[in-house]
Amino acid sequence: MTFGDYIRHYLALPYILMMLVAAMIAVGICLTTICVSARNMAKKYTPETQKLFIQDETISLVERFYELIFSATSILLFVGIYFLIDFFGLGVWSPWFWQQYNSLILLVLIMTSIMINTFIDRMMIPLRHMKKGERASMRLISMLYMLIVFAYIKFVDNNSNYDSIILYFLTLVIGRFVYFDTTVESVQSALSDAFVSLPLLGLALLCTAIMAACGFLSGYLLRSNGVVFSLFIAHLFLLAVIFLEQRFRIVRKRTKVEKKRKAQ
Repeated sequence: MTFGDYIRHYLALPYILMMLVAAMIAVGICLTTICVSARNMAKKYTPETQKLFIQDETISLVERFYELIFSATSILLFVGIYFLIDFFGLGVWSPWFWQQYNSLILLVLIMTSIMINTFIDRMMIPLRHMKKGERASMRLISMLYMLIVFAYIKFVDNNSNYDSIILYFLTLVIGRFVYFDTTVESVQSALSDAFVSLPLLGLALLCTAIMAACGFLSGYLLRSNGVVFSLFIAHLFLLAVIFLEQRFRIVRKRTKVEKKRKAQ
């Protein structure tokens, strides 16, 4: 397929509508689960405080879930592009240049993905209720998310194309904790904050599974340009649905949030 063929394929209206519906179902399931969970957690409080707890906890969980989706999407983007450059770009047409500078290219892609993530959650779809440290913990969980995706691709899908990238990614995960001024307390704090939000990882993986099943089974998502890049394309539909939810404040209207915490 030529580049034009790919564009026409991904912009085909029936496919786009199908993926949007799948994204609405996936996000809807996750938001419903979060709302029900918040109400169940509120049962341990007195009736006077239950309403306030539900309002606060629902929005907190929703925004942490969104942050995880944003971070996962940005990681899928840089890994997907790196794979395309390696297998179809410089890795083929200029092996010497790729061997010399692939680490630098990877670093540039990582920095770009971080900036994209920040742009999304600060400006495009601002998350204003997140507490201090929650963004960092969700981005840490997104690394675990990616490792699970890699494990699925490697052992279930029997795809070895990402083996070299997995090694780089493991280095990133280890580097998240090992640096010159790290302390045991800081590592414990980061892991503790991430552990509390682990159930949201299951919801993010559920979204990815629904989108992947719909996309690959229908033929909209193509393996020819890499599984990870195809998952990134699927996540764009999740971002579109999340944008609409935030734009029309569906969850906030249901929980009737009256006060907003200042973003940290």
